[in-house]
Amino acid sequence: MINLLVFCAIVVFYFWSKESEISPVEAMFALGFYAIYIVVYLFVPPFANASSSQMGLLYGLVPAVSVSAVLFPHFNQQSPEIVTRCLGWIGLALVFAILLCFKIFVW
Repeated sequence: MINLLVFCAIVVFYFWSKESEISPVEAMFALGFYAIYIVVYLFVPPFANASSSQMGLLYGLVPAVSVSAVLFPHFNQQSPEIVTRCLGWIGLALVFAILLCFKIFVW
């Protein structure tokens, strides 16, 4: 359920800050994709029998950081914004694919 709070915090910060130079269409697509990810992770069975800190990091932290990288690439001063956005999209898509594989084949 912490994922829902993180999602709400990211949405509120995105609409409140208006610092992002990302297109609104890409921002809505990123937020929608993250919302779908949260729904699949929290509400679509089967669920993991056990949990660990590594699972929490993979399924909770990585998607939140990835969406934040897509929406706020200017926070990363060490690389160009396009690189940060692309890495955010790759991270979000990769974690979603891993989640689907685990839900279909492992759990």
